[in-house]
Amino acid sequence: MAEEEVPILRTEHSLDVLIPVLAKKRNVSIPNPPDVNCCRSGCPFSGLEHSNLESLTRSKSAMKLGGLILFYVIAIIVEIIGGLRANSLSVLTDAAHLLSDVAGFSVSLFAVWVSGWAATPQHSFGFNRLEVIGALVSVQLIWLISGFLIYEAANRILGHKTKVNGLLMFAIAAFGFLLNLVMVMWLGHSHSHSHGHSHSCHHDHLDHDTDHEEEGHSHSSSSNINLQGAYLHLISDMIQSVGVMVAGAVLWLKPNWVVVDLICTLVFSVLALATTVPMLRHIGGILMEGTPKEINIERLEHDIKNIKGVLALHDLHIWSISVGKVVLCCHVVVDHGVCVRDTISKIRNLCEKRYNIVHTTIQVE
Repeated sequence: MAEEEVPILRTEHSLDVLIPVLAKKRNVSIPNPPDVNCCRSGCPFSGLEHSNLESLTRSKSAMKLGGLILFYVIAIIVEIIGGLRANSLSVLTDAAHLLSDVAGFSVSLFAVWVSGWAATPQHSFGFNRLEVIGALVSVQLIWLISGFLIYEAANRILGHKTKVNGLLMFAIAAFGFLLNLVMVMWLGHSHSHSHGHSHSCHHDHLDHDTDHEEEGHSHSSSSNINLQGAYLHLISDMIQSVGVMVAGAVLWLKPNWVVVDLICTLVFSVLALATTVPMLRHIGGILMEGTPKEINIERLEHDIKNIKGVLALHDLHIWSISVGKVVLCCHVVVDHGVCVRDTISKIRNLCEKRYNIVHTTIQVE
């Protein structure tokens, strides 16, 4: 049977093979696989190392947050009982603040647990968005409790001023301060060592020293964000305990100055409400899928366009699935003859090392 030549577009990476089709032999030219030398692979152990590090950090974070919740529950029980016996709204306000912190820590602990869940076909991004929903519920709890305490303080100011046990109020606030100090010291080791650990492999696409410094920073900042937030909460609680101690000392010396307790309640309640405003903005930004404020999208676009072989960039979208989990997708136009896989690898390395964006979808045109 005569051979029939089939015309086919040839490329610079082509070879001729014979493919039998319907008992005929046809000379067909098919593309070669891409040259392995044009596409460098990353460190073969980087994925395993990152997974083990993330799992270890998750376990330590869960242990620390669980311990904090236990300490806080003890403080809340003592302050609620003592605040009712002392008839002090400011002590109850402090207990309410601690309760809101427990809600926040519980959300963080839940987020650490959820981060280990595998994605499903119905939830391809996993379940990390539950952290944001939990944070929104926590904010609503703060507003509800603070609103009730402000209402009760206003009623006492306008109505009958009941007596407050200043000595008991001072003792309870001092206990809360000491317990917060213990928690700060216990958490301080994790906070102080949340910087400076670097786990990276060298890549030829970016500067080696920059890779080490920036990847190490991204690992530490993202994996310890919950513990750093807890540390700041503890400092805030210590300051509030000092304020209640001062108010208790004043009422201990001047029992008739009940208005001090009410003013303290109003001030701390308003401050608690004010601290939720940045959190609400952050939650709203994530739920509205806005670009995270820590990412300069103009600079990122400029850096991608400066990569060799990239001619144009469009349809660039950046948003957050949850805190510290940023997603990017874009379309890039590359020059003819440029290794596509190599270009994509450079873009991904740029996004991960300089902008801490590890989930990227890049369409090449």
